[in-house]
Amino acid sequence: MRSKLWIILLIAIIAVPAMMTAQETRLGGEFWSRWTMESGKSAADSSNIVKKNYFALDRGYVDLRTKFSENTNARFTVDMFSTDLIGDGAGLKLKYGFVDFANLVPVPDMTLTVGLQKVYFGTIYDWNYTLIGKAPTDEYKVAISADYGVTLNGFLPAGFGEYAFGVYNGEGYKKFGVNLKDNTRMEYLANLRLTPIPGITIGGSYMTNSVEREKKLSDNSAVATYQEQALMDGVLRLAYGPVDVWAEYISKDMKFPNDPAKDYAANGFMLMPILNLYSLIGTDIQIIGRYDQWDETDNPVAASKYLQNAITGGVNYNVMHDESFNPKFQVQLNVTQKTYNEDESGPSYANGMKDALQVMAQLKWRFSSTIK
Repeated sequence: MRSKLWIILLIAIIAVPAMMTAQETRLGGEFWSRWTMESGKSAADSSNIVKKNYFALDRGYVDLRTKFSENTNARFTVDMFSTDLIGDGAGLKLKYGFVDFANLVPVPDMTLTVGLQKVYFGTIYDWNYTLIGKAPTDEYKVAISADYGVTLNGFLPAGFGEYAFGVYNGEGYKKFGVNLKDNTRMEYLANLRLTPIPGITIGGSYMTNSVEREKKLSDNSAVATYQEQALMDGVLRLAYGPVDVWAEYISKDMKFPNDPAKDYAANGFMLMPILNLYSLIGTDIQIIGRYDQWDETDNPVAASKYLQNAITGGVNYNVMHDESFNPKFQVQLNVTQKTYNEDESGPSYANGMKDALQVMAQLKWRFSSTIK
């Protein structure tokens, strides 16, 4: 509890001066109240049972945005959520804390961003949770949604696309200080999206990453679990009228320089069509489908190899909207069936023991107001 009070005090220390000196300050937020039910096979007798069934506040963002000048903006966001990892039943973590400097670099439409910010990899940075689930790169732990770093990002001339180059810690927004001591290597990212004609977007991302450090600080001996990663992604989006289709291919290559027998690669893809019914029936309803496949069969550890398929069907009812027609009040329903190929997966996946049917219903609401 004491640590949370310190975080709240820190937020106040940052927020109050920002509001006093800013040209404009906006306070916003969004909250996700969710019911989750998951069923699968019992380890005791292989019968189908309900394994999870609960209500929770899975996300609760409070967002402060300040405009210091025409070229300088800042954002500070905290995430409050239900968790059983802390005795109080609630968690609090920093999500974003960055400043955008436009026109600081003498390149048209380029912005320098400094601080805790989005990771511009694959669909993870523009994922708006049309479905309740995470972006594939986040779901399969290829990249983390936010991290501490510095990026140059901007738009190509004539609306031809966008780009980003960044250097990050690499461990993600949940780690800092003592948790970074084992990895002093910075990670590098490049992302490019091209829009050759309206409605068609194609692009890709490349990022390096590492886990732990190559040699121990104490005696300079090799760390067997030290890992170097090369992450790649390709994205295709087709949007025409009420139809919006996303496709993504992801590859993750892992090298263990101190134990090459552990080297392996994983890959997967996602296909997600969205049908927006508003222009057809006058009510803002979305019908969404999603198919994922993630392949970890190259993993040399037999117990960890698997081939997963996941099919999701979803419906969104956007009840109210803001002035930009973004949903302010949204009801979502998702049903996901996850299955594992027994021939390609480890022994623990046999007989459908890790297959699961998950149903989630979510009430999501947002607000945003100018307070200065």
